[in-house]
Amino acid sequence: MLQHLLAKLVCSSCKGELAQSDTALQCRRCQAAYTIEHRYVSMLDRREQVDRPSDWKRKEGEIRDYSEIANSLALSGIGRFATFLNYGYVPIGNEQHAVIEPDEVWNRNSVKLLLEVAGGTAIRERDVIDIGCGRGGNIAALHKYFKPLSLVGLDICPSNIAYCSAKSKLTEASFLVGDAENIPFADDSFDVALNIESAHAYPNRARFYEEVYRILRHGGVFLYTELMLEEQVEQNVRLMEEAGLSVIRNQDVTPNVLLSCDENAKQRTGAQGIANNANASANIGDIDDFIALPGSRKYEEMKDGRRQYRMMNLIKR
Repeated sequence: MLQHLLAKLVCSSCKGELAQSDTALQCRRCQAAYTIEHRYVSMLDRREQVDRPSDWKRKEGEIRDYSEIANSLALSGIGRFATFLNYGYVPIGNEQHAVIEPDEVWNRNSVKLLLEVAGGTAIRERDVIDIGCGRGGNIAALHKYFKPLSLVGLDICPSNIAYCSAKSKLTEASFLVGDAENIPFADDSFDVALNIESAHAYPNRARFYEEVYRILRHGGVFLYTELMLEEQVEQNVRLMEEAGLSVIRNQDVTPNVLLSCDENAKQRTGAQGIANNANASANIGDIDDFIALPGSRKYEEMKDGRRQYRMMNLIKR
């Protein structure tokens, strides 16, 4: 599957054609260089460290945090089960969009979140990319419930992609290290783009939305969830519309997510939970806030309305 993926890639920075050797890819136009690992390829253009040092510093922080999480999960012995890190979703009395009910016991709320944002979107036999794929839970669930033609998981953290590449047995799926603001695929490459709880970490949100628009085909759908400060909701919608995306659903599902955080708390603070792991707590700062445990800053801000968990569907017309 790696060779199949390599044939589809373009330069992250200039979208130029790539020349391939055994261990590297190099752009024929701008000379950017990328590395081919055993199971995956890294499409990060390290020149950004010089060109945009403040942005890259923030991205390095995200890579460090998620690498520590991967390490702590491996040490805890539950790494193979922890394929999701999102807050999850629990149905209540508001409007529901999912057309499939998950049958999972482990990670059920996280799978429900995916199925709810997907709703009735046509995914079967389509080309799908999960931007910010984390530990691959969404990729596995998309394959199980929707049977896409192809699946690509992109994440900026090498530890996440190494885990996904080693664990996944899906012939339809491939994974690569990449930047959501510089997606290494040509225009009109995908029918569906997914982004769950990841865009808050991107320094240039407008650039990310423009990249999503660029890689989607005409009629393609962007499935998107994010925890936003209340005053950022309208701004983010405006940026997406300026990028060319049309909003067809924009729903506040904060109560559903809060209920899921309540249900997840016992598991995540248990003996093997991520919030109880000394390695994670020591190296990721406020781990309770990171996973929105009850009483944490993010949890309380959702509870009092200062933050909203938005679930959106957008289309490239």
